[in-house]
This record gives sequence, structure tokens and C-alpha cells, in this order.
Amino acid sequence: MQIGEENKGEFRTYSFLREERSQFQGFRNENYIEAELKVTFLTAEDGVSVFKVEMPFYKQSNKESVYEWVGDLHELRSEIICTLNEEGYLGKIINLHEIRNKWEQMKPDVIKKHKDEAHKQIFISGIDELFEDEERFALALRYAMPYLMLFPGIVFKEFKKDVVSEGYRELPNFLAAKNVPIITEEKLTQLESGQYQIDIKGDIDEEKFEQDKVTAMIRILKNRPRVPTQLKLQYMERYLLEDWPWSEQSMCMSLAEIPGTLYREEKNILKAL
Repeated sequence: MQIGEENKGEFRTYSFLREERSQFQGFRNENYIEAELKVTFLTAEDGVSVFKVEMPFYKQSNKESVYEWVGDLHELRSEIICTLNEEGYLGKIINLHEIRNKWEQMKPDVIKKHKDEAHKQIFISGIDELFEDEERFALALRYAMPYLMLFPGIVFKEFKKDVVSEGYRELPNFLAAKNVPIITEEKLTQLESGQYQIDIKGDIDEEKFEQDKVTAMIRILKNRPRVPTQLKLQYMERYLLEDWPWSEQSMCMSLAEIPGTLYREEKNILKAL
């Protein structure tokens, strides 16, 4: 599946729904997100595809703690112009300078709003550092929703029907570890309607996952040397494709659990309008 200059200017509009549920120790959180997206193919100069992702509407149910920061900073994601890397994932953020300028304009109001929070400086410094590192900023979006479902690394793949190929994913910002690295098995099938469906299942990349750091953190928190610390993961994605290699409907579900300590469930749906 390929895209080229003949597709220049084409766009898709999507609705995006996300449910998040988490429990850590005795603390529970839920959040529901509803958004609209417009994704435009801009160019494919020198073989590099460039897309603009606009998010004109965004609403979330949880406005407390970290979720409040996410809502306050949503404006920074209102327009992202990005390339696809050679594997078909989000690559470089072309308009990072404009996003950084927008952050500098917003920062005084954000600091004022959160002035009484004990950890506000940690958040502010973290955002500043993120904007100083182009690759780190792009990586922060690459495996995050909805960007992963828009650019899931399937556009440039040469799929053979019913033949399994490998891929890669990450669950970012995991307890005591940078992320949960995921190895995926991806398979394309043709439906009776003539449409194509891609199913993706994932398992933890045990060789790259920092299980030792997670184990140490949990044992300190629990103060029990034999407490269970092994992460269990259920992960799946599904894409229903049009003739042009964009998804008509996408779904991603994940469940990460450490019995007695951590429960983290996510459901994401992206649907073309």
C-alpha cells in the first residue's frame, strides 16, 4: 500500500473516543475523552510523506490532578504537522517551533492556575525539556493515542493475506520504567465485503522491558520482598481499511496488570466520518 503526490490535499475527518481506567494501590482514576480530528496529506517530497493533524474539538471527563494538566495543554496539540518515518509511524514534528512558541505564550497562565500545587515545577520543567529535544517530543506522540492509530506503521508494509508479520509498540510512562515495549504480530485478511482488515496482537518484549526497576519499586512500596511484581499484558488493535490506505475504523485495547498493585485499562476507537 502506497501514497503519493496524486493523493496530495486529500483528507479524512475522524471521531475519536477513549476510555481510561487505572488503579494503583488504593487510588482509582477514570477518564473519558471525545475528540474530532481532520487529517490532511500535504506532500510526499523526496519520498517523505507529510501530514497535518488538526484537533478542533476535544473534551475529557476528568479534570483533576494530572488529567487537569492534560486538558490545560490540549491546545498544544490542536495542529501537528509531521512526517512519516520509513516504517510508517509518526516521524518528525515539522511545526515544533510554532508549538514551542505557543507553549511560551501559555506558560504564564498555566503557572498562575497551578501556583498552589506542590509539584507544579516538575511538570513545567518536564514540558520545557520535552520541547528542547525534537526526537523525544516526536517519540512522546508516536505511540500515544490517537497518533498511533492514525500512523500505525502499516502504510508502507507489503502485507500478504493471512501471513503474520512483526511490528512494535510501546505503552509510555509506565511505573518505574520509561515504557512497556511490545512486540506485535500483524495479519491482513480480506472480508466478504472486499475490504481489508488488519489484526494486531502484542506481547511484552521481555528482553527490553525494565522489569527489574518495576520489581524494585513495588517491593519498596509494599515493603514485602515476595510480593508479586510480574507485569501481565493483553494488547490488540484492529483496522478496517478503505481502498486508500487509511483506516475507516480503528480500535486499540490494552490491559496491563500487576496483581494487587496496578491495573491499567485503555480502550480507543477512531472512526472515519
